[in-house]
Amino acid sequence: MTAVLILLVIFAGIALITYVDNTTQGAKRRSLPGPAAEPGRALEPGPAALPAGGRGDLPETVALTLPEPARTQAWELLCLLHDGLLNLDAGDTRSRFLLTQTRTSYLPDTLRAYLHLTEGARRHLRAQGQSPEALLSEQLTLMRRGAEQALRRDHAAADRLLTQGRFLRERFGDAETGAESELSLPRP
Repeated sequence: MTAVLILLVIFAGIALITYVDNTTQGAKRRSLPGPAAEPGRALEPGPAALPAGGRGDLPETVALTLPEPARTQAWELLCLLHDGLLNLDAGDTRSRFLLTQTRTSYLPDTLRAYLHLTEGARRHLRAQGQSPEALLSEQLTLMRRGAEQALRRDHAAADRLLTQGRFLRERFGDAETGAESELSLPRP
């Protein structure tokens, strides 16, 4: 329960920082001279308006810009990754690497790829019978399943058992192949 409250505080802080940053950036844009918009036509956000670099590059910030239900899926994945990294055995380097890469690379890249889709790209995907939202949902589900699978496996314990087996085979020889170690007594 405490972890949930901490996450809520963190997410609220991120949302506040994003809001303040966007408000500040909006004020700067309004004060700078630029090309005038056509009368009667609202400006549409394009890839240039999306987060890129700095605090806006965090997966939490990028996830906030997603439509529902993808936003919820992304937050569930972020929570799973966060909790998994906190509770993971320190010796389980493979699972830690997978979870870290998912959080710092795979998830942000996926979210940015979706958010940077142009209307032409969306039409192209729909013409192929694939909706961008369904593709994003599928990719988020794949990452969640991979993270859950990595957390179910205890790579460190398996590695320790394999290492111990190799050590014992090297030390005492393999009885099935008739190999003898340097410590074994000669047979009469």
